[in-house]
Amino acid sequence: MDARVLAAAGIDPELPAAQAAAMLVRRLPLRWRAAIGVRAPETVVESRWFAGPAECHRVLARLFRGTPVRGSAFASTWPLLEAAGVVVAPALPVAAHADEQPGPDGVYELERGTVWREAVGERQPLLCTGSAAAPDGGGAFDLLWFGSAERYLLRAGTLEIEDLFSVARVRATRSLVERLVVRGLRVDPEVLEGLAFSEREAPPEIEVRRPVELVAGERWRDPAAVLAARTDIRSVARHGEEIVAETARDSTVVFRVAEVARGWRLFTWEGDYPLRTLGLMERTGHLVFTAALGPDLDFFAPGVRGRLAFDLRSDLIALGKAKKAR
Repeated sequence: MDARVLAAAGIDPELPAAQAAAMLVRRLPLRWRAAIGVRAPETVVESRWFAGPAECHRVLARLFRGTPVRGSAFASTWPLLEAAGVVVAPALPVAAHADEQPGPDGVYELERGTVWREAVGERQPLLCTGSAAAPDGGGAFDLLWFGSAERYLLRAGTLEIEDLFSVARVRATRSLVERLVVRGLRVDPEVLEGLAFSEREAPPEIEVRRPVELVAGERWRDPAAVLAARTDIRSVARHGEEIVAETARDSTVVFRVAEVARGWRLFTWEGDYPLRTLGLMERTGHLVFTAALGPDLDFFAPGVRGRLAFDLRSDLIALGKAKKAR
């Protein structure tokens, strides 16, 4: 593949081959599979999307002269290229090696044949180069692409947006995906053919995670205590299954409480509050703090997602500090 093709993809032709291949993964959305014939690498780059991992692998091989290896990822077999301790593969936005590599959506590291990905406060296997069980990764997806500081993954009508600190889930309408992919990334509209979208109304949700040992103790199990620690809440009073809160905006909000064995969830019942729900659950050694947005918050407005993630993480960190203070 010549330098002009790389330039057309917005990639510096002077980059080392492994880095150039990884940058191409970042630039072009990846379909899980698409009903399309075998395309020349130049045609793929011109269309600005990959019609499946096999096509992506074939194009990457024109840049990075690694050994083709059949690995595993997303609970499936997965093609990759390996050479001199470096791994390049579809859905992998860095040239992974033994040192930690920051990507747009997290941190990656190759360790004993497994590429690990740290995102949303957890370190999990993304792909394996050997015969180990295929990393789950949530299983098959419909479309995957990268932004400047996040990974987008469309699966069964839901769009997941992950970065180092949080994951958000929004119902993926066709108009939203067209705006983000076709117009935002200047991708050929053919990339959307055959995808499943959701027109059902549902509020966006965002979650953050923190290892449970960093928030040890039982204070996190008390929804009133967690709510009272939020910076936008002045005071709370619990009455059975309801919590009455006075906010920093001099308003009164009533929350309904639903408690389960591993956590709880609050539902905004009366009053004006920017979040419809708040929930804190223990899951696989982590505390998972989730919020559903109210109608007055535009999830895609500049800074909104980052601010929400920061606030939720601050709440979890405050619980850990409260424990140490005692």
